[in-house]
Amino acid sequence: MSNVYYTKEVYCPVCGEKFDTTKIKTSVLRIVSRDEDFCVHYKDYNPIYYDIFICPNCGYGSSENAFDKLSDKDKEILKKAFASRKVGRNFCGVRTYSDALDSYKIAIYTAGLIDSKNSYIAGLALKTAWLYRYTKDENEKKYLEMALKYYTEAYNKENFPVNNMDELTVIYLIGEISRRLEMYDQSIYWFSKVVSHPDKNSNLRILKMAKEQWYAVREKTKKI
Repeated sequence: MSNVYYTKEVYCPVCGEKFDTTKIKTSVLRIVSRDEDFCVHYKDYNPIYYDIFICPNCGYGSSENAFDKLSDKDKEILKKAFASRKVGRNFCGVRTYSDALDSYKIAIYTAGLIDSKNSYIAGLALKTAWLYRYTKDENEKKYLEMALKYYTEAYNKENFPVNNMDELTVIYLIGEISRRLEMYDQSIYWFSKVVSHPDKNSNLRILKMAKEQWYAVREKTKKI
């Protein structure tokens, strides 16, 4: 398409149609900064805008990694749910900020129709919060709360690794999201779980981040 974008052919597991969707070339990505909850701030082009694939024929939406991982039961549920649905919008080309935001909301809605894992929904909610953060929109809090709820459920009910994350990373994220929501006692509790975890040395990067955030929150609560 250009020096920035390329198209990828995708097969929809729900309606069976093939379509081309847009992706950003990794060579053009320029990272400006990273937040403590792994949100990456990019210069000019943001690949997160294109993480969600949405079929222009039936409207099925999901993250790229999970798009074709539907059970037969899920497919039947979605076929019935989308049977009378009119798709009046195409997300396959170059996306605006609004397109990206709506694509995540569609993916969250779709995940709620089927037996999606808590960890998967949590990841969608967290990235939606990031999108709102880019524009300093107060709706970020709503989706951080959703992410916190589903990551906690995932920690309690799912076997690790979940959504490509080990147990330490999920515990750390619960602590960090709690911190961002100013739930400081809860945040300290989860960070301390990383620091005292028997497998803490298996992920030294997360251990270091947990220690730093644990200390920062404790200092903040002392001042409060």
